[in-house]
Amino acid sequence: MSTARIRRGIVAGIDGSDGALEAAAWAASAAKRFEEPLRLVHVVPKHPNSEDGHPEGDEFLDAAERIVLDGQQDLEVERSTHPGPPAHALVELSKTARMLVLGPAATSEMKSVVAGSDVVRVSNRAECPVVVWRGIQGHEVSETRPVVVGVDGSELSDMAVAHAFEFAAFFGAPLVAVHTWAEHSTLGAWYSEERRFTDWSDLVQHEEAWLAESLAGWHEKYPDVEVTRCLERGGPMKVLLEYSFGAQLIAVGSHGRNPFTASIVGSTSQSLIHHARCPVLICRKG
Repeated sequence: MSTARIRRGIVAGIDGSDGALEAAAWAASAAKRFEEPLRLVHVVPKHPNSEDGHPEGDEFLDAAERIVLDGQQDLEVERSTHPGPPAHALVELSKTARMLVLGPAATSEMKSVVAGSDVVRVSNRAECPVVVWRGIQGHEVSETRPVVVGVDGSELSDMAVAHAFEFAAFFGAPLVAVHTWAEHSTLGAWYSEERRFTDWSDLVQHEEAWLAESLAGWHEKYPDVEVTRCLERGGPMKVLLEYSFGAQLIAVGSHGRNPFTASIVGSTSQSLIHHARCPVLICRKG
């Protein structure tokens, strides 16, 4: 007998902010493509059955429901309230959801390190993919702007590639797979002091072949997805931020580092959460 979890629904966190409403509108568009129900969720500090009730939460959910149903047909919408704190409640929901969609981080990247951020906490701990809204290019899923995925060969990167292909297939959009390289550290045996001034064409050819091979199986699974492979010299944070300007979604794996550790060793996912110009899909083991 199979014991695998049945994951259902796209969960949109609703907190009354404009960003959360914009994220919910995007989630509705994605839910239509995936043929999944949209679950609007508001987290309250007290249990929803308390004597005080939760009228403010109802107002937030009413506003979100009006927005997601505007112009949408055949969209199944569910709504619910849950006891807080928000990050804990949303992580619990991630155990059975197909995807979480959150509004933009309400703090700067530095404040997230010092004071924490619910968006960062959920992205680092969720057991399903998390999309963090970055409201630059509109709510509707597009068939022209690409889905971009960062590829580095890690297990988490492989998960991001899998989800990026799935999104591109459901969205009917092209996929851009980006792999970055630098002279230092990432090249291992390729790098030595005397190679700093040599021709890197052999390395580039090697990396291009590796990138093509790493995508081959997914391209066979999703043959209708138009794939562009891009090899870029530079750090992944800077390169992927630049690609986010023309993308409709950018997908990366996340190691789940806490904000303080990420600030020291660097976190591509956290940088994208705060600075990307399109929604960010964070993929972790789940």
